[in-house]
Amino acid sequence: MSTLNGKELRKFDQVNRMSLPPKYRKGLGEDIVIMKSIHKEPCLILFSEEEWANFSYGVISAFSGEKQAAAQRRLADRVEKVAVDKSGRISIKDDYKAYAGLDDEVLAVGAMNRVELWTPENWAAWNAEAEQDDD
Repeated sequence: MSTLNGKELRKFDQVNRMSLPPKYRKGLGEDIVIMKSIHKEPCLILFSEEEWANFSYGVISAFSGEKQAAAQRRLADRVEKVAVDKSGRISIKDDYKAYAGLDDEVLAVGAMNRVELWTPENWAAWNAEAEQDDD
């Protein structure tokens, strides 16, 4: 898989579709898994099917028994698979948009093996905090 990097500002249309930046389309593929962040960050994460399989297997295999079953349930409750339409758009459900605080504008941020969707304000706040941690 190609490395996904950079960031681009996008807008939602009136039916909750956003156009994926062209530079991310090949790396994400035609079917994308959308996940609500599991780290309590106000963002959505887009995985290709291959990267989703790697990620979910890694999380689930870290547990066994009841904890593994709970991890599987929690992941299953936070994801949805969507198809990219012929115009390069994906639809985001209202509850997913609400989770990440997304309204009209969305910042698509390449994060190596995935793309994260943030509000510009939440991204700026996270980035400022991360820079303080770097010090």
